[in-house]
Amino acid sequence: MPQQLPLPGFHLPERPTEARIARTALSRYPDVLPDDLCTHAKILGLAGEHLVDCVLAMFGERAIPTPEHEQFDRIVWLDQRLLRVQIKTRHVLGAGGYVFNVRRGYQRGPVGTRPYDPGDFDVLALVALPEFVVKFTAEWRPSHVVSAAEIPRLRRQPRASFDTALNALGLADAVPDPAPDTTPGTAAA
Repeated sequence: MPQQLPLPGFHLPERPTEARIARTALSRYPDVLPDDLCTHAKILGLAGEHLVDCVLAMFGERAIPTPEHEQFDRIVWLDQRLLRVQIKTRHVLGAGGYVFNVRRGYQRGPVGTRPYDPGDFDVLALVALPEFVVKFTAEWRPSHVVSAAEIPRLRRQPRASFDTALNALGLADAVPDPAPDTTPGTAAA
């Protein structure tokens, strides 16, 4: 395989040790050791955030990242309103499904974790990363579950839970009308 010629004066830096360790540890995701899930939680959380960005972009929605210290991770710019979205990512399917304990902070951090206050965000994006699915909800609870039975529907209708959350917030006017069916051989209703 031919090697790309470097730009004059440009030398590819060596990959930092932490990045090499993460690349090796996560190369078989989701089949990784529990300690590696914990060690590389920030990287995997970022992957969950990027999946939410991808899903929202597929819907034609505009998602804007927020600084890390905010109680929400994204702002979704609807036509007449900004929607605050908190993203939670899980990696292991348990007996009941992917279980999300909705808390802020970092368990190993100096202050640990604590609950969110009502009103800290509008919508919760629950990411089952090994399944590449996102479930949106406006339901305020300290714990949520994405069951294995929900995953096929979340794949088939990725926008449905987002629209349900918008409706629950009283934002039915922000749910777009479905595009007309333009499949050849179908008549418009």
